[in-house]
Amino acid sequence: MANLKINLSKIQYNAKVLQTILDSKQIHFTPVIKSIAGDRQIVQKLIDLGITHFADSRLENISQLNDFNCSYTILRSTKQSKLADMIQCTKISIQTELNTIFEINRIAKKLNIKHQVILMVDWKDGREGILTYDVVKYIEQILQLSHIQLVGVSFNFMCFKSKLPIEDDVFMINKFVSAIERELGYRMTIVSGGNSSMLPLTMYNDLGKINELRIGETLFRGVDTTTDRAVAHLYQNTIVLEAEVIEIKPRLNHITNQSYLQAIVDIGYIDTDTTHITPIANDIHILGASSDHLMIDLNNQDHYQVGDMIQFELSYEALSRSMYNKNLEKVYILDSKVETLIESFNQSLCSMHKS
Repeated sequence: MANLKINLSKIQYNAKVLQTILDSKQIHFTPVIKSIAGDRQIVQKLIDLGITHFADSRLENISQLNDFNCSYTILRSTKQSKLADMIQCTKISIQTELNTIFEINRIAKKLNIKHQVILMVDWKDGREGILTYDVVKYIEQILQLSHIQLVGVSFNFMCFKSKLPIEDDVFMINKFVSAIERELGYRMTIVSGGNSSMLPLTMYNDLGKINELRIGETLFRGVDTTTDRAVAHLYQNTIVLEAEVIEIKPRLNHITNQSYLQAIVDIGYIDTDTTHITPIANDIHILGASSDHLMIDLNNQDHYQVGDMIQFELSYEALSRSMYNKNLEKVYILDSKVETLIESFNQSLCSMHKS
């Protein structure tokens, strides 16, 4: 039966590495848990590292974690009918519409809650955000609201358009934020500089006023999202899709008239994004999918048997689709070797702090 194998130890290790790198640069690491559907066991492993603040775009994911002792930023604008729930479930929301912020203030006043807001600025991704020349006007009006606390601004890259952040973006964001602070006499507590795509720049540059990054894909896939290549010192395939072979038959390619050995496994496009999964065994390849079946060319290898399990690595799209699929069983793995590695990592950090 198809399932998701979730290596909790590898995810925790990746988080520890990212947390350490960003801490050394005075940048707050905010794990984005939307791609894992707010999975409780994964979030608990991150909390075990001392992480107490997470980001998600879906209120329902945050609601199912409301018994955890941590706080949340909601990334996506919430529909009007759910604003009261949002105020009660989240500490911070990222906003782009002034009228929505006015409504949040009205509801927050009724609930006697001070709600924190970060403004998303449309930098060059073009998906959402306030136009740069409107930001000061927005802030001037927000600062007059009784139950809204403006805590900062945020930026996005590579969510809609494929333009990656470059050094000029870091320079101009710093210049932009400084100009706003100077004009308004108001200091931003949070300057959220982007997502996983900002990590390569972080390694070799001082990000200045940028003091938070929202990291999801690199945490769970261990890749540089600007190139989709593996990041050294991080685990890839922390979550893999595993499917069972339910048929093996010789087939004929009607174009080349060549025979081949085909396997069918028990997943289809209902279960995941079959165009964005890849067999981990590199000697076989996917031929295509239907709603419930995935056809694989076994490259005429006859050692495969019905009942064998085949594992697939997942792109971000396939990972997200799979984690939200309630019909896929989740199998959680604790890896003793990786756990020992995390313990050694913690001991080395303690020794460094003492010295």
